[in-house]
Amino acid sequence: MALPDVRIVRGRGGLGRQRPTEDGVSGFITQGVAVVGGLQLNTSYELRSLAQLEALLVDADYDTTNSADLYYQVSEFYRANPGAVLWLRVVARTVTLATIADKAENHAKRLLLDAGGKIKQLAMSLDSANAYVPVAVDGLDGDVVAAITKAQALAVEEFEQHRPVVILLAGHSMSTTLADVLDLRGEAADYVAVVVGTDHLTRPAVPAIGCALGTLSRAGVHENIGWLDKFNLASDGRFLKAGLSNGKHLGELVAGDLEGLHAKGFIFALQHTGFDGFFWNDSHTACPLDSDYAYLENVRASNKAARIVRQTLLPNLKGPLPLNADGTLQTQTVGDFEAKSKTALEANMTRNGEISACDVYVDPTQDVLATSRVDVKYTIVPVGTAREIVGTIGFAKSLN
Repeated sequence: MALPDVRIVRGRGGLGRQRPTEDGVSGFITQGVAVVGGLQLNTSYELRSLAQLEALLVDADYDTTNSADLYYQVSEFYRANPGAVLWLRVVARTVTLATIADKAENHAKRLLLDAGGKIKQLAMSLDSANAYVPVAVDGLDGDVVAAITKAQALAVEEFEQHRPVVILLAGHSMSTTLADVLDLRGEAADYVAVVVGTDHLTRPAVPAIGCALGTLSRAGVHENIGWLDKFNLASDGRFLKAGLSNGKHLGELVAGDLEGLHAKGFIFALQHTGFDGFFWNDSHTACPLDSDYAYLENVRASNKAARIVRQTLLPNLKGPLPLNADGTLQTQTVGDFEAKSKTALEANMTRNGEISACDVYVDPTQDVLATSRVDVKYTIVPVGTAREIVGTIGFAKSLN
């Protein structure tokens, strides 16, 4: 028996502190060439700074020598989000974008596996040799159009394998006749977004996929990448003029062009009168507007919730399910499932402002003896986005 004493024990968890999230971990896969003693093709690299890419002997000279955009895109990623984690993989220039995205191929899929499921947003782009001639389909490089379906199938499989991810595709070679361009709101690819915006002075016809990926990695899962108060694209001499991947700058467009492109669900940069800088127009995904996942922040919040819920439920897997005499789940069992899940979502998302509210329900009457399965229903109220703010101004004879 211990000596009589007054013992003080340190409590834990009262401050509700959370481990740093990995929401910003990103991946980028593109075409390129190997460097002797440096960057190798078909190899996954984990970068935490632009200096680490330069250590692989990839710098501005690499871009100039190889007529490439690799250094530019990665430097733009780190300009948008310094210090972020970027998983990089470069493939041969003979590999198409659709092949890169194909879940049956050893390209994007390999990068996601090498990262151990940590990648939350993945960007893919072409970086073709000068001799490459795109074949136009629906007002874009046909390879991009083919890649949309492949990228969606990859993301669906990743979700099923508990590695949810959103995918950004570079929308290369957009037609100068914007009326001919594919309507992404008619597609069924809610994990996929297409970026056609460019930094017109730096790379006038190259989709700014690196900057878009950096912006997305910096944004909270509930935040729109076009938020004016947080995501100004203009800095360090970049994005002083914006354009599209057809080589045209915004000043060359006629009235209604941008509205039409916006309505078709593409992502590009624009200005807002009275506010300095350039900003992404929105966070469209390639699916109908009436989808719950019509915007990247909806998909990212859902993906994060799925990861949290699975991690919370895993300890219960293959565990006993005490039942009442009538075969229904005991109140304590139901309460355990509901409380643990709701607590995890509230601690990791509601408290951070990433969702507005959540609820969890387990039907105690479900026949778990017959199915050996417990169905848990999660209801989440997302955070809204102010896509339009209307102020009404008028005159009055008095304020009384």
